[in-house]
Formats: sequence, C-alpha cells, structure tokens
Amino acid sequence: MSSESAKSYHHGNLREALLSAAREVLEREGVGALSLRGLARKVGVSVMAPYHHFPDRKALLVAVAISGFEALQQSKLAVTSQSATATETLIQGSRNYIAFVINNPNLFRLMQSPELTDRKQYPDLHRAATEPAKTLIRSIEALSRENGYSSLDVNSCAKTLWGLAHGIAILALDGEISGEEAMVLGANGAAAVISGWRRDS
Repeated sequence: MSSESAKSYHHGNLREALLSAAREVLEREGVGALSLRGLARKVGVSVMAPYHHFPDRKALLVAVAISGFEALQQSKLAVTSQSATATETLIQGSRNYIAFVINNPNLFRLMQSPELTDRKQYPDLHRAATEPAKTLIRSIEALSRENGYSSLDVNSCAKTLWGLAHGIAILALDGEISGEEAMVLGANGAAAVISGWRRDS
C-alpha cells in the first residue's frame, strides 16, 4: 500500500474501506469468512489497524448489517424520487426490495440474522433497520392522500406489502422461483393489493 493511501486511511477512510471489503468477502465467501485480520490483509494495513474502528468481529458484523440497511434505504429513496405517483412508488418499491435481496443474498441474511436483533444491544442497527419501514409508511400515507382513501390502516398496509415482497424474495433465494419471476410477482402482487385498498376505501 502506498504511503499516500496509508495517509488517507489515517484521515478517516479506513473504516469505509474495511466495510467495502467486508461486503465483497461476505457475498463471495459467506459470513464465516469475515475476520478483522483477513480484512486488514485485503485492504493492505496492519493487522491491528481495523481494531481502531471495530473492537471485535461482532462489531464488524453489526456495522456491515447497518451498511446494508443504509443501502436499502438509499435505494428506496431513489425509487420514491423517480416515481410520478405513490402507487408507482409502492409497486416499484416491491420490485426494488426483491432485487436488493437477490443481488445481496449473504448481506440480506446477515441483516436478518437473529444474533443481531437485540435492540438494546445494537441501537444503531435498530435505527438503521427501521428507516426503510418508515419510508414505506410515508409512501402509503402519500397514496392515501393522493387517492382520498379514508380508511387505510397504514401500519397494517405496510406490513402487508413488506410481507408480500419479503416472502417472494425468500422464494427466489431458496431457488423456488427465478429472480426475474420474483420481481414480476412482486410488482403484480403489490398492484393487486393496492387495487384492493381502493375498493375498500
């Protein structure tokens, strides 16, 4: 590693470099291959350097999971900004969620790991994990305003759409359906659910 690169790491880029390397290792080799010493070698720093940012392997895993939820949130915000209506946001959002899972299978499994669900132990992870759900709720609220729906239970509606997309994504991960079919099913399913809300409102 060049002295210029080493200097840049000392100025705050090492953490991001380690997380990027961890994501690569995670998707290629699985969570079992992740180690701080291994990442140090991959990035090109001393074996002790990563410990300045992650005190242990569990802290690294939490940080990687947080980065996954942040990436999912950014992709959801991009869908929102590119959609003309809330209906389109929700339909494309279902496709987007499924695509994220299919394209990041090991990251997704880490994000959903039972070992990392303790809200008291991992408050930063909990905050990151709730942002995509909040964005989904805001989109459903926008749908209600745009269409004059008066009787939507926003939280239940959000769970319904998330459950639909999540279940289809798991089928794709398990090899029961193809990724392409999963995204079509996700979009069509979301459209059908939203149509049902229209009839009930």
